[in-house]
Amino acid sequence: MAPDPMKGAMGARDAAARRAMILLELKRLADTGRGIECLPRLVDAAGTDRAVLALHVWLIDQAVFGSGRERALNHLRRACEWTGARPDRSPGTLTVGWLLDERTGGARLLAWLTALACDRTIGGWTPPPPDPYA
Repeated sequence: MAPDPMKGAMGARDAAARRAMILLELKRLADTGRGIECLPRLVDAAGTDRAVLALHVWLIDQAVFGSGRERALNHLRRACEWTGARPDRSPGTLTVGWLLDERTGGARLLAWLTALACDRTIGGWTPPPPDPYA
């Protein structure tokens, strides 16, 4: 028996709507001063809804940190460089599933968050210079 194309199309539309809803929720949290809740909410949603795993990471960067597309892609390029990841295509195709892949032990997530933290346009953090006397 062949799969019903109508069910497939409705399933894809439903998954896209759920991804849009989590993006809106993350944007609302960030815009109301509750940005610290965004990452735990994203990880929780990814653990309970497989559709969230297909969400593009650059869209999260835009929603939560207000980055433009190119800046968001630069964050992902940096994370790939730092972790030695070689995406098959553009960093714009990288998803939450790629970011949270447990086989990396959290390295991709940490690299992406570090790239965000080092971005001064987001209010980034600059590591202190090395202490020659330490």
